[in-house]
Amino acid sequence: MRDDVYIIGDEVISPLGLGSELNFQRLRDGHTAIAPVMDMRLRDHPIHAAQMDGNPWNQLVKNASHYTRLERLFILALQRLIERHDIPLDSETLVILSTTKGNIALLGDPEGTFPEQRANLTAMAEAIRQYFGFENQPIPVSNACISGSLAIAVARRLLRYDNRYKRAIVVGGDELSKFIVSGFDAFQALANEPCRPFDRNRSGLNLGEAVAAVYLSTKPTHGAVKIMGVGSFNDANHISGPSRTGEGLYLSICEATREAGGGMPDFISAHGTATAYNDEMEAIAFHRCSLSAVPLHSLKGYFGHTLGASGLLETVMAIHSLKNNELIRSLGFAHPGTSQPLNIITQPTRRPLNTFLKTASGFGGCNIAMIIQKV
Repeated sequence: MRDDVYIIGDEVISPLGLGSELNFQRLRDGHTAIAPVMDMRLRDHPIHAAQMDGNPWNQLVKNASHYTRLERLFILALQRLIERHDIPLDSETLVILSTTKGNIALLGDPEGTFPEQRANLTAMAEAIRQYFGFENQPIPVSNACISGSLAIAVARRLLRYDNRYKRAIVVGGDELSKFIVSGFDAFQALANEPCRPFDRNRSGLNLGEAVAAVYLSTKPTHGAVKIMGVGSFNDANHISGPSRTGEGLYLSICEATREAGGGMPDFISAHGTATAYNDEMEAIAFHRCSLSAVPLHSLKGYFGHTLGASGLLETVMAIHSLKNNELIRSLGFAHPGTSQPLNIITQPTRRPLNTFLKTASGFGGCNIAMIIQKV
């Protein structure tokens, strides 16, 4: 077994822009991608969401018309990551693709030019494999809203235990679709304003779309970060409602902390969807883990909830916080709104940072926690 796995590169495409550095700068400046969206393809009334305008980067993808909108975004993120780090695409490179719904927008689209079979995650993965000529078939990971974080964990485990692989590329993303919007609307989970994670006046989440990617290796490079510990537990509380005791997240944090060798993180990048039950559950779990005093933020106020991209996207932004010794404020928070106290970051703050804890939770009771440290 190889003990150490490092994240040595990253890439982000979101409504805030193209590239991880640009997205992090937008967070520093307090910009949000959330705005009123009126799109009859999504809903017959306006919603607040973070949506990309059209297809501004199509010209950067070869034969763009052969690929769906989401596939083009995956390809562009991978292309930029591979070129920047000169990543070999041979049999020693593992590829993992994270998404919750993939090309589901193709289903029931009367004007669609792609076969509905393309909505299968394996078909999407194959299209991306053929574009790059990967020797290994990409492995899809789809486990509700922990998909992005879980994909990193799966890549780490395979790099540690499977000697066939020396490196891994993890890419994740989701786009807005009528299926996704109507589903969350049916749960009465959508806010009719910009979301307010952990605030007493929070009224629900905003959906968003993004693609993010990371490059993992068993060999560190300058500026790499190390994945110190991972824990993932399913409390099977309810198909859509989180545990009222935070049991699954509590166990996940405990396992990640044990594997990391103990100690307190310098900050927490929480899931923080701004729904009543998720934020309360997280606060209880953090309290049970004696983490209530640790500075914490949610990035949902900037990007919205990007589903299968969220764990990856928010991990990348937390890595940039770590490298820049900078805490990003939790946008939308004004008043404490959970039964257990939290140390919400309300102002951008510069301070020495060495480790962070990333958490995510999702439908079906899935939870994950990951501790990442500077090398």
